[in-house]
Amino acid sequence: MDRSDPLLPKKLSPLNAWAFSFACSIGWAAFVMPATVFLPNGGIFGSLWGFLIGGAIICVIALNYHYLGNLYPSQGGIYNLVKASMNRNQAFAASWAMGLAHLCCIPLNAKALGMLVRTILEEFLHVDFELFFFQSDTLMVEAVIVVAALVLFGWLNMRGLKQTALIQTIGAIVLLGGIVVMLVAALVTVKDPERCLSPALYPGKTPNQSFMTIFIMVPWAFVGFDSLSKVSTEANFPMKKLGRIMVISVLCGTFAYLANIFIALLGMPEEYSSWPEYLEALSGLAGVAGFPVALAARRAMGTAGTAIFFASCISATLTGLVGFFLSISRLIYQMASDGALTPSLARLDPKRGTPVNAIRLVVIISLGLSLLRNAFDFIEELASVATALGYGYCSMAVLSNAVKQKKMFYVCTGAIGLLAAFAWIFFLLIPVRGLSSAISETAMVCVILWVFLGIMAYVFSSRKKPAPIVDDWNS
Repeated sequence: MDRSDPLLPKKLSPLNAWAFSFACSIGWAAFVMPATVFLPNGGIFGSLWGFLIGGAIICVIALNYHYLGNLYPSQGGIYNLVKASMNRNQAFAASWAMGLAHLCCIPLNAKALGMLVRTILEEFLHVDFELFFFQSDTLMVEAVIVVAALVLFGWLNMRGLKQTALIQTIGAIVLLGGIVVMLVAALVTVKDPERCLSPALYPGKTPNQSFMTIFIMVPWAFVGFDSLSKVSTEANFPMKKLGRIMVISVLCGTFAYLANIFIALLGMPEEYSSWPEYLEALSGLAGVAGFPVALAARRAMGTAGTAIFFASCISATLTGLVGFFLSISRLIYQMASDGALTPSLARLDPKRGTPVNAIRLVVIISLGLSLLRNAFDFIEELASVATALGYGYCSMAVLSNAVKQKKMFYVCTGAIGLLAAFAWIFFLLIPVRGLSSAISETAMVCVILWVFLGIMAYVFSSRKKPAPIVDDWNS
């Protein structure tokens, strides 16, 4: 079958594809959360095994995407793949869930960019952030940076895949290269590794609690690796390479998370006898001292290490913005092309082949979410639930096809992915004694609201099934 959408240009190389898959799954959180979430909840034991086993399951889900992509080579993205495998209703549900997950990641990265810009100004230029901006409210200045970033990256995505692929590829290389350099420097300069790597568990945590807490975070931690499937119809390489590229990107992502955890540990200052004591003191530290990964890089390489940290972290944030804008806009385009959303969202720029109306919609929604204060936690929770549900639908589609074709390997991968998705959703939605994994009431209300909006959108839009429409004006 010819893998083609006549309106979307084929400009994505294998390196570009890896960059989109890897860099979307690794954001600013990989540099901040080792000290604020991973180690306090999972310790070394839970973080190590949670990411290793969780990463292995994500590799299985990557193989599921590979199977569907090769089975239906002309169909890119979870909407088209699930529709071809099951039916249109299930495809809408899967896409509505995955769309929420990817949409949530855009404001998270934009808000993180604002905080990083402030920290960089304070660290390198020694700028008093509020006085520099005429005694403005710090949060207000960050909001201006967020708005500017969203508008800029929305515009860049309208310019076409060639420009965004270049940004994504350079950013992904800087991101991974920076982590490798920081890890090597930390390993070479550490003086007392036994002190840095003891104890294995955070005080008061059991091995099971530690492992499960990290394992349940895995869907959110790797959200975006599947972005490649949504732009596979724009790739200039054979679909048989899809699975290999996605698995490599997941392995790189697993390495990035674990590397940053060990960088934070190995760079612990000498005045602390153990890493739990170090983590407890972080709330009283300011600037780079409050970012263990950044502090470790500075202790190992001086100012150059701090610069490498920020270059890598900024790259993670920018590639997240680029990749998720591309991913969600293509998903909206695919749904609208089939009539599952309003036909106007399927309009393409005639010169650049970009879904301009879909991108504009993403910018508007992201602006609204980004300007909510204290929204980090419940947006992350929303992304976790939605991602797990999307992975479940993908695995269900694989299982349905593989049983018919008697492909036992993919029967197994589909079953593993589906069981993992059920487990993630269960622990995210149902409070379990001893675990703090269940989402908050605010996030639960948002999930219910998103389901209601999905029903309304489907009922309103599914009366027609228009073909993709080329816009008659330039953006």
